[in-house]
Amino acid sequence: MEKERVVEQGDLFCAIYLDYENLAVSAGQSYPALDAPLSLGPIIDYAASLGDICIRKAYADWSVGECAADVKKLVKYGFEMRHLPQTSARGKNGADMDMALDLLEDMILLPHIGLFIIGSGDTDFIPLIRRLRARGKMVYVMGFDNSVGSVIKENCTKFQSLDELLGLNASSGIDPTLDDDPALIEGDRIAARELLIRFVKMRTDEGPVFLSDLKNQLIRINPAFSEKKIGFSSFKKFIESLEGDVVEGIITDRRTGHPLVTFRELDEINSVHVDADECLATCLNSRLRFIGDRAVRTQIFEQILALFKDRRPRSIHEMAAAIHPKIDQSVSKATLNRVLFGLGGEGRVFSYYRKDPMVPPIDSPQVLNESVRTVADIEVVYLASAREAVKRIFPDMDDAEVERVVR
Repeated sequence: MEKERVVEQGDLFCAIYLDYENLAVSAGQSYPALDAPLSLGPIIDYAASLGDICIRKAYADWSVGECAADVKKLVKYGFEMRHLPQTSARGKNGADMDMALDLLEDMILLPHIGLFIIGSGDTDFIPLIRRLRARGKMVYVMGFDNSVGSVIKENCTKFQSLDELLGLNASSGIDPTLDDDPALIEGDRIAARELLIRFVKMRTDEGPVFLSDLKNQLIRINPAFSEKKIGFSSFKKFIESLEGDVVEGIITDRRTGHPLVTFRELDEINSVHVDADECLATCLNSRLRFIGDRAVRTQIFEQILALFKDRRPRSIHEMAAAIHPKIDQSVSKATLNRVLFGLGGEGRVFSYYRKDPMVPPIDSPQVLNESVRTVADIEVVYLASAREAVKRIFPDMDDAEVERVVR
């Protein structure tokens, strides 16, 4: 009877694989002021809305940090927890290799699985994603926007932002002004409009398109597309905003009653010039909060070195409170928090003195790494981090061009 039900309803079977340690670290970096921003409930609800979940696996070293504190949550939601102890001095645990092997094995042994959901922003999974899609499988990737590069977003079937899924935004993190920046929102809306124009140019059928089908077509072109990221509560409202521009109008199909979208002729659509330098400047200033004035950066870095002369551990909040009154006041405290938080992590300026999984990362005490002795040492880390972030957003940009702008 169960087999008959499956065939009759055409259920889609899906499997979830979470690189949990990767997600926990990304959550802490994206929202350091929040306690436990990574919530499993919405992730499971989202997967369940897509199909019948038949596999739930999570990979991490479950003996340390945030992962140890989340074990009960994962048990509650029925995850098989794969324990991967750290095997190197840099804290690597080989989760990507184990996940890849499990995915390939499950794809072969369980051919009824049609959708694989991968929770990670690691670009090492790109060959795996391509292999799965070559076998006719759908691959959804979920992760935090700032931790997943555009290359992995463009290679999957669909990218689901965890920021959006978990109801998080910049006001939940260290910079409450980030999501409200008009230049950033306008740039994203121009990109969404260009995506719709690409669809109009490439479509083979000149007739109207069902509204629901149109969104799926846009996601096929750009798996990271989401109308909510550009300020629209629904896809229909996004399309309505382009009426008289790219869209002729929305009509009702007489047979089904569903909305149909009609488009204007291509020669009637005005082109919008997007200046590459202006786009990059908006990214640096609005999204990354990059401090371009070298003299101001030097002020901040000198204060960091002075603050840690006593070698006492301090949290990001404590550092910002001590440093902000002594630097150029054109730098907001929120931007300073962002700079300081970006200097922490593996091989950077700060490292955790004693990591408590129950304390938000921004409140956890940190110490200055022994390898950092001069302003120049901090400058190298800061610029490398900013360039890495720019390359994640603009992967096709030449390295020399990135270095020209980020300096």
